[in-house]
Amino acid sequence: MHLALELLVLAFGTASYAVGARDILVRGYAPSVFSRVVWLLLAVISCAGVVASGSGSGAVLLAVVFLVGNALICLLSVWKGTRGIGRLEYVCLAILVVSAVVWLVFDAPVVSLVISLLAHLVGGAPTYRRAWQRPGSESAGFWSLFLVASVFSLLASLGEPTQSLVFPLYFVLFDGGMTVLALRRGR
Repeated sequence: MHLALELLVLAFGTASYAVGARDILVRGYAPSVFSRVVWLLLAVISCAGVVASGSGSGAVLLAVVFLVGNALICLLSVWKGTRGIGRLEYVCLAILVVSAVVWLVFDAPVVSLVISLLAHLVGGAPTYRRAWQRPGSESAGFWSLFLVASVFSLLASLGEPTQSLVFPLYFVLFDGGMTVLALRRGR
C-alpha cells in the first residue's frame, strides 16, 4: 500500500510539472526568471529540511518532485520568461535567508522548513489574489495534480512522526485553495 501511494505521488507530482512546462512552452505562460530562481531556492531548502528532519518517504518524495519540478520551470523561465524583479521576490529571498540561518545556527531543520513554507505562502499571495480576481488566469490542471500528489503524500505519511506531515499538509492546503480558485472559471 505504501509503495502504491508513493508511486501515485510521483505520477501526479510529475504530471503537475508537465502541465506547468506545457503552459510555458505551448500556452505562452512567461514566469519571472528571478521569481523562479527564488522558488528554486525555496524548493532546495524545503527538500533539504524535509530530508534532514527525518520525514518519511512519502514527504521526501513529494519534496524531491517539488525540487525537480521547480528546477525544470526555472530552466524554462530562463528561456521563455520575463526579467522583472519585484519587492516580493526580495521579501521571499530574505525569509529564505532567515530559514537557512535558523538551520545553521540552531540546527533546526523542521523550523527552517516551516520558515521556508512561510516564504512560499508570502510569495504565493499574488497568485492567490490573481486567481481570486481572474480564475481563468491559473492552470487548474497544474494546481489540482500537485494537490492530488500532496494528498497521497500525506496519506503515505500518516503514522509517521509529526514532521513528516508538515510539507504535504501545507501543499494540500495551499494547492487545494488554488485548485478551488482556478476551478471557479465559469463564475
